[in-house]
Amino acid sequence: MTKIRCLMLAIMVASFCGWLWAGEVVGKVAVPKPDRAIVYIETVPGSFPATHVKMDQQNKVFTPFVLAVVQGSTVEFHNSDNLAHNVLGVGGDEFNLGSFSKDMVREHTFTKPGQVSLLCNIHPEMEAHVLVLQNPYFARPNGNGEFRLAGVPPGDYVIKAWYDRKVKKQSVKVPASGSVTVDF
Repeated sequence: MTKIRCLMLAIMVASFCGWLWAGEVVGKVAVPKPDRAIVYIETVPGSFPATHVKMDQQNKVFTPFVLAVVQGSTVEFHNSDNLAHNVLGVGGDEFNLGSFSKDMVREHTFTKPGQVSLLCNIHPEMEAHVLVLQNPYFARPNGNGEFRLAGVPPGDYVIKAWYDRKVKKQSVKVPASGSVTVDF
């Protein structure tokens, strides 16, 4: 085989083996409204691609209440109400998208890590949050509070559970295969 083919084969094998050597973190978050929580691994070596995700405004409510994104991701803010809304970001990444009407969409790219509270300066009862994270290893618990973070590279990490602007954390050792349980 030529050197290039050998190199390509080595890269493919390494990629496949990296996928094989990944564990998962499973567990439960005991909070009143688990769909308003996010469980995430604080820092994982490497760089991760940004995504494009959606948050809606309907019945004077941001949906979802909390959204986790990888740093550099863009969020589309939709207005599904028959009235004007505004999206104002306060915290780690501050911005003001101005007022916009039904069926309009505004976007913001989150370049700074941390928590950003979202408000509508037209409707003060509206509030939501965006967690801008370093990596894609995060999950929203189901209605029973159960979560699963799959494909996590083996190693020692800090795992956090965010709920209603409060954070709990634990240390966890993720195995090369299989799962580890963490309950909050």
